[in-house]
Amino acid sequence: MPERCPMSNPSEDWDPLAPENHADPTEVYARLQDGCPVAYSDRFGGFYALTRFKDVTEAALDWQTFTSAQKTPIPDATSPDRPPRAPAEVDPPLHTAYRDLLNRFFAPEYIRRIEPVIRRTARDLIGRCVSLGEVDAVASFTFHMPIQVQCIFLGISVEDAEHIKTTVNRIIDAGAAGDSATHKAANDEIYDYIYKVLEARKKTPYDPNDLISAMIHEEVDGRKLSDDDIAGTIRLFLQAGHGTTTNMLGSIIRHLATTPQDQKRLRGEPKLIPQAIEEMLRVWTPVRLVGRKTTREVEIEGRVVPKGSRVGLMVSAANRDERKFENASEVDFDRKPNPHIAFGYGGHRCIGATLAREQLRIAVEELLSMTDDFQLAGDPEWSTWTHLGPSKLPVRFVARSLDLTGTVIRNGYKQVAMKVTKVRSVADRTIELELRANTDAQLPEWTAGAHVDVVLPGDVIRSYSLINGPSDMSVWRIAVLREENGRGGSAAIHTLKAGDQIGVRWPRNNFKMEAAERYHFFASGIGITPILAMIEEAQSGGVPWRLDYVGRTRAQLAYLDLLEQHDEAKIHITSEHGRPDLDALIAQTDPQAAIYACGSQSFLVGVEEAANRAQREFHTEWFAPKPGARRAAEGSYEAFTVRLKRSNVEVPVQPGQSIIDACAEAGVTIPAACFEGTCGSCLSTVLEGVPDHRDSFLSPKERESNTLMAPCVSKSMTDHLILDL
Repeated sequence: MPERCPMSNPSEDWDPLAPENHADPTEVYARLQDGCPVAYSDRFGGFYALTRFKDVTEAALDWQTFTSAQKTPIPDATSPDRPPRAPAEVDPPLHTAYRDLLNRFFAPEYIRRIEPVIRRTARDLIGRCVSLGEVDAVASFTFHMPIQVQCIFLGISVEDAEHIKTTVNRIIDAGAAGDSATHKAANDEIYDYIYKVLEARKKTPYDPNDLISAMIHEEVDGRKLSDDDIAGTIRLFLQAGHGTTTNMLGSIIRHLATTPQDQKRLRGEPKLIPQAIEEMLRVWTPVRLVGRKTTREVEIEGRVVPKGSRVGLMVSAANRDERKFENASEVDFDRKPNPHIAFGYGGHRCIGATLAREQLRIAVEELLSMTDDFQLAGDPEWSTWTHLGPSKLPVRFVARSLDLTGTVIRNGYKQVAMKVTKVRSVADRTIELELRANTDAQLPEWTAGAHVDVVLPGDVIRSYSLINGPSDMSVWRIAVLREENGRGGSAAIHTLKAGDQIGVRWPRNNFKMEAAERYHFFASGIGITPILAMIEEAQSGGVPWRLDYVGRTRAQLAYLDLLEQHDEAKIHITSEHGRPDLDALIAQTDPQAAIYACGSQSFLVGVEEAANRAQREFHTEWFAPKPGARRAAEGSYEAFTVRLKRSNVEVPVQPGQSIIDACAEAGVTIPAACFEGTCGSCLSTVLEGVPDHRDSFLSPKERESNTLMAPCVSKSMTDHLILDL
């Protein structure tokens, strides 16, 4: 081999930031492996890149020569004043001691316990893609799922996921661009967040089933870890665990969308999915390289690498080395054996590999189960250094065909095939649908405030309030606002026309209208829908009522013409008169009037606060979690024990695992629907212990009593709970 690789630029052999490296790196990798297997680049302060499988794996095993303990990321992903992020940035024996502590949390049996919540996360995100039909799969799906799973795994609020992901991406982008100011600011921001998590977790007793608690209380190499040590490890998990999986999910979707025979094969042979994922991991390894630094001068492939040099072990290139893999750049689901190193090699092999594989498997299973097909809808854009995968991926999803075979039981709920008999506009971007059973059968009884779950193609479930009361038992009516930034259900419904069929689950009522001397109704925008049925019931019973209906413009308020016929209805147009004074409006009705409200999250929060100030009875229904509801209370447990008295079973609940999922593992089923703490279907009685309430439907008095809880989302303020189950 010549003293330097024969490249046109005498100062460097290759440029990792050149556009040719971003998309399909096959030609670049082949050229380097054949003519310059140890390539030098001036980028990121200069580094050598090992591109052949043999050289990468040998270096990965030789940690004495290729150390991980001297700030080796390429580019540096932290800051000079930050400690190493163990276990990736330390060597044995300290590395081994860290792994001994952490390995149990990444064991398959531990990961399996959070599979149900990973699957629900995937279905919710894919459901939006399917409902919208054509989306950027990165922005709508792959960007969100891995960081949400990371938060679930670590017992961190999922509400913080997007902020964490965005901040970490700023760090990565700034590092690749050499923007030190942005890099430091974003890095400081994520560390500040982590330190707050640590302070909160310290206020709960030690729990060996909680990874963060274990790092706080257990020893590594004979000593307790400092906050800086723990923060570095969490920081590593938050970055390494989401960027790689985001890119790999995108690469899998892109491959299956552009290779219909492979997509068809997986639909017909679902047991092949894990093996197929391994092959796509090999070809589209999302990690370009792992960094090392030489502790001595070393010769590789005839090239001398000086002591103290940074070296990139190019795992993505090694996995495409023709010297190791026949037809290395082709995806072959039947490849056996497949000794790829997508998760690294040797002692520093990725500790989160089990969690990543579970996410990929579940995501592919749900994607295939919720669709009949998906194809690219445009040209992808690609990530730059240090990941390999699409940064933008336009995909057209064809929803799985509905099974409309009459009345069936789905997940414990009766579901009936219904025909859309009328569609009419009732406001800007709002339509009303009239639904009738295909069999012309009488519909089940329902009461004001009830909602139905509409089952859209792809088995996407969305809830809508019934506008009409049960005076006509042959028809249901719902009104749907098309939300441009919603979860996709409204967009799908707005494509329906008279004669179309959909599945509808029979009504549930979490917003029951209790008997009262009088009622004060509040509604904003589309929140008028359940209130209409309540007004109908109040009028039929001769009970006095008042409505305050709030919207930005008259054109956006549904059923305005109908409501303006009633003196009891007061209309508030915010674009003309500003936001109404909710305290003043509440003061205008008798203190005995029960307040019922429906509308946007911010509107409901405002009405609830005003009602509480007036010490008035308040009722509402949340179709999405109340802002901040799912945040842990100070001192709450992420891992604890639940005893089910009637079942005589004691169940350990792990961080990231719901009480419902933990009980299901023990063979006890708790009925549930939303898993967001909004529907109330899982409401359970607490006999002992104090819940950490994270639901959005219990009243303040019910919370204070601590006798009821929502086990789909709520956790515990004590190390054990006893439930009447």
